[in-house]
Parts: sequence; structure tokens; C-alpha cells
Amino acid sequence: MGGNKRSGKQVPSAAVPAAPERAPRRLRGVATPGELDEQHPVWRTSLLDREHAGSWSWEITDVTLLKIITLLSDMERLTWREIRQQQTGGNRRRGAKHKPIPRDHLCKEAQERLEELQLDDFEELFRFRTGNMERLWGVLSGDNPKVFYPIWWDADHLVCPTKDQN
Repeated sequence: MGGNKRSGKQVPSAAVPAAPERAPRRLRGVATPGELDEQHPVWRTSLLDREHAGSWSWEITDVTLLKIITLLSDMERLTWREIRQQQTGGNRRRGAKHKPIPRDHLCKEAQERLEELQLDDFEELFRFRTGNMERLWGVLSGDNPKVFYPIWWDADHLVCPTKDQN
């Protein structure tokens, strides 16, 4: 008898299909900042994690969807250099508004979810900040042009909480 990880119920081993051999999902590597500088972002939505119902999800309102679309539309007008140069925080705690974050800085739930999605071979994720707490998380391809694949909408800054939130 095998266990069902989600429900904890015992199910007959015959009912649990063998895990398929894991195919690499890496999208030709993570692009380096120098390669991105003068290109404008391109978006693809094929990696949206629409099934996740944990601390963050794509169960969003029309208002939030419009906010995300507006962000992406505004970012298309900029180069990656201009995006990375945007600052936030005022004089007190100034820092990059949109930036790459190492995978191991993410919360345990996010790291485990990346494994489930077979996206754990990315060393870092890129996040766009849309407000005080809201973040759009994804990965950058190594393609030319560089492509941002959104994965998660994090309305409450839970994918990579600050030290104050822990």
C-alpha cells in the first residue's frame, strides 16, 4: 500500500502510477544582467501555476488582473536595464524595485512547489514589485529575446517574506 501525499490516505500501490522520468524544464538557463540590458521584456504565460491554492494563488479579482496587466504593459516600454534600475523605499530603505531573488531565499512552501512544477533547476526567480506587498514572480529564459514567464501572483509578500514577517 502506498500513501497519498496530499490526503494522507492509504491507496493501493497499483493505483499510484509510477513517476515519469523527470525531463529538464530549464528554459536555456537564466539570463545574465549584461545580456538583458538593452532588450525589452517579452512575456509568456505557459508556466502560470494556476493550480496552487496555498499561501498565494491566481484566484484574483478583476481589479488585480488589471493591475498585473498594467504592470506588464508599463514594463514592455522599458529595457531590462531600466527595469532593474527602478528603486523603491525612499531614503530610509532604498533598494531595487524589480530584481532577481535566489531560489534558496524563498519560503519552504515556494521551494517545494518549484520542485513539484519541475522548475527547481532555476537558481533564481525574478520578481516584479507592484505595491507595498504585492509581487509577480517568475523565471527568465536564456532565449533571445529574453522571456519572463510569470509563475505566481503573491498579494501578501509570502513567497519571500522579509525578516519582519518571519
